Amino acid sequence: METTVISAPLELSDSTDRWQQLQLLRRGRTPVQPWLQQFEQSGSPSSIEVLAALIGQLDRAGVEQLLNGPVGRDATTLLEAARRELPLLAGAAEVKQAWLEPLLAQPPSLLWLEILGYFRDARVAARLRLAVEGLDPADPGQADAVRLLPLLGQQRQSEDAALLLRLAQAPLPQAWRHAALEGLAVGLSAWPQEPLAEGLQQLSTDLDPGLAAQAVDLLGRLPDGQQRLRQLQGRALEPSVAERWRRRLQCTPLVLVVHGRQGGVIPEVLQQLAAELERRRSAPVLLQALTATPPEGDGRFWLAARRAGAISLVPLLLLPGDHARSDVPAIAGQWRQQTAAAQLPVLVRRMPFLGAWPTWQRLLASLWAERAAERPLFWLHHPLQGALSARYLQHLAAVVGYPGMAAAYSDPHAALAAQPQPPALLAPLTLAPNRLSESLNMGAQTASVEVLPPLLDWPPVRDFLLTELEALP
Repeated sequence: METTVISAPLELSDSTDRWQQLQLLRRGRTPVQPWLQQFEQSGSPSSIEVLAALIGQLDRAGVEQLLNGPVGRDATTLLEAARRELPLLAGAAEVKQAWLEPLLAQPPSLLWLEILGYFRDARVAARLRLAVEGLDPADPGQADAVRLLPLLGQQRQSEDAALLLRLAQAPLPQAWRHAALEGLAVGLSAWPQEPLAEGLQQLSTDLDPGLAAQAVDLLGRLPDGQQRLRQLQGRALEPSVAERWRRRLQCTPLVLVVHGRQGGVIPEVLQQLAAELERRRSAPVLLQALTATPPEGDGRFWLAARRAGAISLVPLLLLPGDHARSDVPAIAGQWRQQTAAAQLPVLVRRMPFLGAWPTWQRLLASLWAERAAERPLFWLHHPLQGALSARYLQHLAAVVGYPGMAAAYSDPHAALAAQPQPPALLAPLTLAPNRLSESLNMGAQTASVEVLPPLLDWPPVRDFLLTELEALP
């Protein structure tokens, strides 16, 4: 293709010829020397449009010639052109090779530092750092220096994180704090993660809603961002920030492991719990019964798992029997096999069984004490074997303040008949209706004893489970 050569630039005007000539200059289809010579002859730095078109076309000699002339003596116009062009061009090797060394030779004024700051280099970072540390944000004469903060972050030098974080948290003019947070944003992947996450969590409760909202956004972009966002649960967030936090939070899909009934039937109260929990978390919730074929997640389930990076397996089991000790680890292994077979980068998290949660044990103690009102109460459980189970039963009895008693599902009355003095209340240790609770309510031997309903029939228990499960990662 034939190159168009123009011996001298046209006079600056709004003509179509001038626009076409600038496009040729920007595309490297016309020589730059006539423009440089015109700058020198006119004694003025020319227009922003011309300089913007030249920035990507000059070699190092051309840059030095430009900076040694009127443009270098009054670089205000060059700065405006640089703000237009260098965010996109500074990363190009040929542009950096042409501009970096000549810019490093300029005096360390704020104007030249801003132009220089578009180029990533350890020497540039050192100069910006020194300048920022010496600034006085309270000085109105240094208001334009706020532009250096994002450029410092762009250098991605790990030691600058603490400086930018300190400025974002300090009681400074709003523009400075926002610029410092922008600096943290542009270099986010380069900063030490732990202090950065802690600082962003603090900023999320800031009185400036804009600053707090940006901090929430940056938390969500961290490698463990979902976990960090969940740690904001319960903090006093400004309403608009709280809404932003909820939008950024991606809950993991839950798999709730339950006993189930014969044939894999899952009681309705458990299905209702799962449906409400799914609504609150805006993430799929599956019920996996020990008595049924394991469920397979659908496309929505696996999409949510990929986005959150994990699946949470929660055994809603109340005792450390064989199910909790053997079946649940096997179920977790099956889910891990599914993720591996599908080549999904999804972690399977297995939570402790519900009966082991200290908050759950304290809830039982409170509810039973309120219901018993000084009357004798026994809680009933199915028979367990092993030293671990025995220790757990002793521990739970000590926490709740009432004795437990093993009772076979098929004939719980035999255990009751063996007691020298029957209790006034019986509390079956079961979430949903099962053979134990039904047998107790049908037996004539318990006619004089109040049998408490399954635990999920108690509103405080349901509210507790919804609150605790909603807050899980």
